[in-house]
Parts: sequence; structure tokens; C-alpha cells
Amino acid sequence: MFRLYNILLLSLLISPVWAQQAINEVDGLTEKWLGLERQERRLLNEWQQQAPTMQQRIQLLQAEKAQLDDILAQGKANQGDVEQQREALLASQSDMESQQEKLTRSLATITARVNSLYSALPDPVRTLWDEEQSQLDDSTETSANLQVVLAKLSALHRFNQQLTVNETIITAPDEQDVLVKQFYLGAGYAWFTNASGRYQGTGEVIEGEWQWRFDESLTGDEIAKAIAIYEKRKEPGFVELPVSLSSATGGQ
Repeated sequence: MFRLYNILLLSLLISPVWAQQAINEVDGLTEKWLGLERQERRLLNEWQQQAPTMQQRIQLLQAEKAQLDDILAQGKANQGDVEQQREALLASQSDMESQQEKLTRSLATITARVNSLYSALPDPVRTLWDEEQSQLDDSTETSANLQVVLAKLSALHRFNQQLTVNETIITAPDEQDVLVKQFYLGAGYAWFTNASGRYQGTGEVIEGEWQWRFDESLTGDEIAKAIAIYEKRKEPGFVELPVSLSSATGGQ
């Protein structure tokens, strides 16, 4: 400011007209400078008033940004974990499907072998097998098929470990239907007789099939006695029943 007035005084000494113009210009510049100073002071005051709020907003935005970054990072990590779990589940599913196919093939082979025994089974065991088989249909799952196969084998095993008496009708050589009692020694051999003792014989597996043979040389009384002892209608005692050599060698 002091410098401007020095210039003004120097200008008055040189030219009154030019000096007046210089004074006017200096006044205009001074007014502009003062206006700028006031504007700067006003802006500074406004900034000082708004600075805490703006700073708080900045901090909130920074915290929100950090939180979003954490969420994104966690999301990426979770996505990686989910992808790994998905791949593990797919691998496990593929392995289970492969095992299921092997089990299905193995079960089909076992089922075929078990069912091939059907014709060589005694009638009571066939009845048990038929009951188990009736539980299956085309939509039955592998596990149910396996349970039926195991049930059949269990029934055969139990029958083969015990003596069994069964009553049924068979056709005699004279074409008569005869009511007989069958006395099974396990699942491999049996004797039978009717109430009058007129018909008697044996049952065994011949060429892969269970067959009944009438035999007049057998003593029906001994067979009837063995059945009576089993049914507890007689006191236990010694009973001699013949067994053919063919059954002892496997029925061939």
C-alpha cells in the first residue's frame, strides 16, 4: 500500500492527467484486493466452521470403505471356500456313484447266484424265499435288494442248522394225492411218511433240483417215530433213519 502511494506521488510530479488516471486505477485495484481479502477471510471462516463436519464425514467414509473392503475380502475368501467345498462334494459324489455302480454290478452277480439255488431248495425254504422276493419290484433300490438277498441266505442258513417237520400233499406213483409229513435234516435231506404208513420215501437234491422219491423199502414206523419225538408226542429215543450215498456225496 505504501509502495502504491509512492508511485502515485511520483506520477503527480510527472503529469497531472496521467496521475489522475493512475490514482483511479490504484483505487480500483485496491478495492479489488480488499474484496479478494474479504472473500478469502469469508471462505476461511466457512471452512473452519465446516471442517469438523467434513472431517467427520471423511472418517465415516473411510470407515465404511474399510468395512466394504473387509466384506469384499471375506466374500472372496468365502467364495474360495465354497468353491473348494463344491469341488470336494462333486468328487465325493463321483466316487459314491462309482461305488454304487460297482455295488449294483456285484449285487446283480450275487443275486443271480443265490437265485440259482432256488430249484435245489426244500419247499419250506422256497416259501420263505418267495415271501422275501414279493417285497421287490422294478423300482426297488439297491439297498432293499441287498436286504432281500441277505434275508434269503439267512433263512437258508437257519433251516440248514436244524431239524424241521413240514406237512404237505405230494403225488404218489399211483397218482394219488397223499398228505404226508416231511422230516428235514437241514436243507439237504429229508424223509416223509403218511399217517397210515403206506407211503414213505426221501427227499434230496438230484442234478441241482430238490426231488421226492417214494421208497417201499423204508420203514414208515421209524420215520413216524422220529417225527413224533420231534413234535414231543413221544419220549426221546434212538431212531435209525437211512441216508442215501448220493446225498452224502452232494446229490450228484
